[in-house]
Amino acid sequence: MRLAVLAAADPLDVRTWSGTPYFMTKTLQKKFPDLIPIRVSRPSWFKFARRAASKVTSGRIDLGWSQSLARRHAREIARQLKAERAGTVISIANSSISAYLGEIIPMIHVSDATVPLMSNYYGEFARLRKSVADSAWQLDIQSVLNARECLYSTEWASQSAIRDYKADRSRVHTISWGANIEHRPALQPDPPEDLCHLVFIGVDWERKGGQIAVDTVNLMASRGHRVMLHIIGASPTIPKSDAITVHGFIDKRTEEGRAKFDTIMRQAALLFVPTRQDCSPMIFPEANAYGIPVITTSTGGVPYVVEEGVNGFLLPPEAPPEAYSNIIWSIWSDQERYKRLRRSSQARFEQRLNWDSWLESAAPIIQSVMDSTR
Repeated sequence: MRLAVLAAADPLDVRTWSGTPYFMTKTLQKKFPDLIPIRVSRPSWFKFARRAASKVTSGRIDLGWSQSLARRHAREIARQLKAERAGTVISIANSSISAYLGEIIPMIHVSDATVPLMSNYYGEFARLRKSVADSAWQLDIQSVLNARECLYSTEWASQSAIRDYKADRSRVHTISWGANIEHRPALQPDPPEDLCHLVFIGVDWERKGGQIAVDTVNLMASRGHRVMLHIIGASPTIPKSDAITVHGFIDKRTEEGRAKFDTIMRQAALLFVPTRQDCSPMIFPEANAYGIPVITTSTGGVPYVVEEGVNGFLLPPEAPPEAYSNIIWSIWSDQERYKRLRRSSQARFEQRLNWDSWLESAAPIIQSVMDSTR
């Protein structure tokens, strides 16, 4: 019997969920070469029906979190898996489809959060009507309780599954995710010391704390510090500043995009993302792969990705630009300290924050489920 993997869309499409299913699937194929990627596709009418149902009911019904549809999708996927001779399936952050799949076929649940964590944290979940939020909760808890094993990216998420869903502690595992990059960057030389290049990466400008980053850099520039902020992902409307360059979205699927991104990262001193809400930020391991330390916020699952003084520094959510300015300049102005931080950041990537390390820990758990179902 073979192993299958499914996500909310095509797991072999690097555009699916910031590339995480893609890189996870590619890594799994190293150990399980006959792995079956399952492309979950909703009917063509689904998005229109979902929008109509939400509008007619003033948001009280969301077909994306429908328990009856989840059961139907579980049966459809199970038939597809059996036709492919798949005996075990890995479901990546896909509770709205796979909640009841574990009742039919042995399943491994992979995610970076639980609905209880998201409900009072992410704005899009906080705005859900109670009926929809309750349905989302039920689908997620069924995914966890029906799974043979649960693999979470942070202890923040693992403890929620145990606490909020009463999941069996022996079936809940914390394994750090890797950097979503095709090739590991070569050991980078230290960036030029005459200008402190900071990089902000994020499409969701407000959630990632973009304005705080801008205010911090403008404050540093007003104090005479030689600093430059590179903004990647978002294209915010902000006053023009000699200390800020807006690159906008960079498509790393193209050779031109990869080259541009690589050039920016090779000269970067620090990744500066004062995020407001994050579960398991994928850009942090990617920065560490380049030897770039991270300046960010102690929130959500971030403290389980960034360790204080090892691969970056975390400030409290209420920290003002003044506090970020002070920590950034204290690190950059002490070049010996900064170079040690670069070395330990890249070491953290090499030892823990890469997909091969994830596979090393996950493979025995996956194999044990496969063996027990034969």
